[in-house]
Amino acid sequence: MTRTALVGISAFALAYLLAGTLQLPVLVYDPVARATTAARTLSGMQMRYYGDLLLATVAGLCAAALAHGLRPRLPLALSAGTALSLIAADLVYYFWCLLAAS
Repeated sequence: MTRTALVGISAFALAYLLAGTLQLPVLVYDPVARATTAARTLSGMQMRYYGDLLLATVAGLCAAALAHGLRPRLPLALSAGTALSLIAADLVYYFWCLLAAS
């Protein structure tokens, strides 16, 4: 069960990183117009966060369900290391974007 969770976490982290870096089309919320659309780029006050989070959550759940059915036999240390490395890559990328915008 732990390996299944780690596969889901890894898929979540990878999808969240790819959605932002590749500008994949996701749901975009505009709080001023109170509208939700699908878009690749933002304009005005639009926010991608909810769309990126939804995409990553679906990817993580699908990967976890697939891993649960296949019963991966990876060593626990390898699964944990992969998940933590992908999370660290997410943190580095988003902190870099935050500091570059300052």
